[in-house]
Amino acid sequence: MKPPPILLLFAVAALACPRGGAATDPRTTLGDEALAAGLWDVAASHYDERLKDPELAPAERAGLLVKIAETRVRAEQPADALALLDQSAAKDAPGAEFWRAQAVAGTGRYSEAVELFGKVLENKDAPHRASAAFTRANLLLALDRPEEALTTLSQITGGADAASAPEARLRSVAILLDLQRPDEARAMMPEIPEDETALRSFATLLEARLQAAEGHPEAAAVLYQSLLENPTGQTLRRHHLAVLGLADATAALGDPAAATNVLLSFLQKHSDQPLPLLAGFFERIVAWMPEQPAPNDPILARLTEWVPAFVPPATGLIATYGNGALGAWPGDSKAGELAAHSIYAIAIAKSRIGTPEDRAAAYRLLERLRLQFPSHPLAGRALYQEAVMAMEDGDSARAAAILASLQEFASSPGLRGRAAFLDAIRSYRQGDLAAAREWFTKAAGDLTGDDAASARFNSAISAFESDGQASLTIAQEDAESPALSADLSLERALTREDPAARREAIEAFLGKHPGHPREAEARLAAAEAALAGTEPDVSYATAQLDTIAENPAALEALPASRIEWVKLRIADLSNDRDTAIALARSMLEREPAPPEAPEAAFLLGRNLFEAGDYNDARLVVEKLAASDEDPARSQAAWLLAARSAALVPTLQSQQEALVLFDKAIETDGPVTPVARLEKARLLIDMNRLTEAEEFLRPWFEELPEKDPLHLPAGLLLGEAIGRQGGSSPDTLVRSLAIYDELLSEVGKFTAIFNRLQYERGRALEMLPDPEDPSKTREREAFIAYYSVLETDGPPAEWHYFESCGFKALSLLEKTGRWPAAVACARKIASFHGPRAEEAAKRADDLQLKYMIWED
Repeated sequence: MKPPPILLLFAVAALACPRGGAATDPRTTLGDEALAAGLWDVAASHYDERLKDPELAPAERAGLLVKIAETRVRAEQPADALALLDQSAAKDAPGAEFWRAQAVAGTGRYSEAVELFGKVLENKDAPHRASAAFTRANLLLALDRPEEALTTLSQITGGADAASAPEARLRSVAILLDLQRPDEARAMMPEIPEDETALRSFATLLEARLQAAEGHPEAAAVLYQSLLENPTGQTLRRHHLAVLGLADATAALGDPAAATNVLLSFLQKHSDQPLPLLAGFFERIVAWMPEQPAPNDPILARLTEWVPAFVPPATGLIATYGNGALGAWPGDSKAGELAAHSIYAIAIAKSRIGTPEDRAAAYRLLERLRLQFPSHPLAGRALYQEAVMAMEDGDSARAAAILASLQEFASSPGLRGRAAFLDAIRSYRQGDLAAAREWFTKAAGDLTGDDAASARFNSAISAFESDGQASLTIAQEDAESPALSADLSLERALTREDPAARREAIEAFLGKHPGHPREAEARLAAAEAALAGTEPDVSYATAQLDTIAENPAALEALPASRIEWVKLRIADLSNDRDTAIALARSMLEREPAPPEAPEAAFLLGRNLFEAGDYNDARLVVEKLAASDEDPARSQAAWLLAARSAALVPTLQSQQEALVLFDKAIETDGPVTPVARLEKARLLIDMNRLTEAEEFLRPWFEELPEKDPLHLPAGLLLGEAIGRQGGSSPDTLVRSLAIYDELLSEVGKFTAIFNRLQYERGRALEMLPDPEDPSKTREREAFIAYYSVLETDGPPAEWHYFESCGFKALSLLEKTGRWPAAVACARKIASFHGPRAEEAAKRADDLQLKYMIWED
């Protein structure tokens, strides 16, 4: 597949050169108007009609061929453009060289395109000369040849190119700043007229960068602030660069907390808008965190606002909340980019706070990030951070296991390189110099710049320390060209791995090429991408299908199974179960079966399950589980079959569900822990409590406290133990020990904290008081219950929160502490939860009955 002409977008889109004399033929005029409007195919059709005129003059024919070649370049058909330009009639036509260079670049031959654009620049009167310079400079920057890019831009200084000179100088300033040559950049800065709004905003941004580079952060901050207060003429990216610049300037003034506040305040105001530089925002937020943040650092509270509440484990028979495979099928959360970055930043902060509780919370957050956002770039960084923390905690074996996983699965060379570097450090500390050298060498191959140089140096040092003979000279590898944007290539857009990036690239294609012959294919791909992202956009996907349907011929040309699959996904995500079931059955009945048949079967089973048709759901997914070649989906199907059987209210079906849970557990895949938890849940609800304890205890005891599964497994184990003996002191003590252990793993004011305190309170209410066995430990129980009310904001969940509150209230009433009881009831009501009215009435009744009045 050919690389797209990515770097040409700005230059080609910015063409403002005349096309020659005024056209006299209406077909040429219409073609020119269509070309100006971005309707490449319409323009080409008009030009083609004009070319059919046998009386056409040779000069006009040559000009038309060049214009048609232009439409082919803009429509990302560079080979067709070259074929037109190679015709003898067009070879020497004005503008032919420029469009030949663009077409060559469109085929991915960038070095050759640089030479062709250079020939255009040699002709002072060549059409599109300024655009040739801009495009050539872009290509040279991509090829890591910045000095040549500067030389190219310097050629746009006068004559016909005079109007483009200010922009050329501004681009040169940007390059010089990137090269950390502020003195030259200052000398290059041009004067921009007041009426040139876009260029003036660009110049202001560069002036701010210059002031910062020259050591004047105060002046830089003033300029950045002016850009934020008046965004006129700025692109979204440059506006966000101004935010980052203001934050950098504030940090340079010695106030990283205020710099962080700049970023967080902007994100709070614009969290519902596109954030193309979000990663840059959070890189700074993490970098500017204190080395040891305070537990109540306001930054943590603000970041937490963007993290969705954790859904506590279900308390019923089987978890049935949510869409999808009811928690069985792993995938990205709908929380979005902001949530992913926030979770990572909070995890870093908690790891720096350093207490055992916060370190454990950091591990859980990193694990949550990887589970909720498995395809996000931060997932790999989260795993890497876990390795760093494991090494800090002295757990070399855990670090080695994590790093081995990163080496095998990380898609980013940089991340693999950092993992290899960390593995090298681990090996070096253990005295294994040979392994350290090998890891450092591997890191050098994946890293770039100073990082690669550091890895090579350490590799040589390791070798030298190992035998004293190794040379310290390591060859420098040629730098790879950076990845290029895909704005001008549909084929490239369709191959983007990230759904959001793929959709964005396709939208750019559709916006630039309306009416393209492959428009329907592009819209279908955009619909698929919209449904595959972390936040499925059902409305957008539906709109794309509706647009495709307006052209029956285009609809007919598309694969029916893909259309039906998108419709099935839309119905599934819209909770339109009847439609989803009908579409899934239709796909499964087709011969031959479409590639999406296994996934359609899974969706059919899941929708039948959510519709309450558990028997049919089980039949579908159990068949799929036994035949599916995808082990992950097969395991999820076994789990869904087990859930379906568990919810059929017969003893036989629930016993069969236990067997199905075992099949899911034996498959050893991403949902094995879920299957374990739900089997335990079913054993408890079937009152097979001893069996549940025997099943859970070995697993619970082998789980590290930092493992995110330690908490839900412990909750179930505590329940299984506690329910065995009712008020038996032995079982109560055993269950209380489990709850006390789990309590140390969670922070206050969380859903799990509320649940744990409720379970602890119940056990304490029944346990004898060691100091007076005739009484129970009600005082400790009250403390446990009331602790959940000691928060200012609304709780993460209401059930256990209010249950604890009313339990505390009952204990106060039991001991006749009426003023305290009134205050407790008022406090419960103050949170305005589901039982607030009940609590308020209870307070009023107690106040009236016992004549309790405030002074």
